[in-house]
Amino acid sequence: GERLTELLKQGQFSPLKVEEQVVVIYAGVNGYLDAIETNRVGAFEQGLLETVHGSHSAILESIREEKALSDTTEAALKKVVDDFAASFA
Repeated sequence: GERLTELLKQGQFSPLKVEEQVVVIYAGVNGYLDAIETNRVGAFEQGLLETVHGSHSAILESIREEKALSDTTEAALKKVVDDFAASFA
């Protein structure tokens, strides 16, 4: 619960775009934050978003255009989050 609360905090003048929220919430509800200390959730979120923006922007574009998380997009997102979580720990 407290990790998801940390995950959902947004800066007053820097709200996340919907597709970015989908990515971080996906990571949160699928257990990727379970082994991370609460005080490191923000760093995980920032790093994950930088990774997705940098090398996997097609995932964000797909979520934005489809307004949903299709099976194909979810599979790609799962791989990215798996890889990032492994390197973050």
